[in-house]
Amino acid sequence: MAYLNNIIIYLNSEEEYKKYIKWVLQRLYDKEIPIAIEKYKFYIIKTNFIGFIIKLGRISMDLKKIKAIVNWQDLENVIGLKLFLRFYNYYRRFITK
Repeated sequence: MAYLNNIIIYLNSEEEYKKYIKWVLQRLYDKEIPIAIEKYKFYIIKTNFIGFIIKLGRISMDLKKIKAIVNWQDLENVIGLKLFLRFYNYYRRFITK
């Protein structure tokens, strides 16, 4: 797995992985999208991406998000209730009973 400016690349074959990384980097270069190669991560087995922990073959919820739901402040109005329900409904598949 690789992480490049919000681009996650995962392929089963190391050969395909290397080819695809080169292809993506070339496309970024061709489109003159600035890249700082030292910030990118290659050959990783775990990364945190938009509130999810992504491991090889598995996606789970970031513990910070679970704590946010558990410690949610008391709901004082309809807007607060709607915000909570949206947040909860998005992450509910990761919360066990």
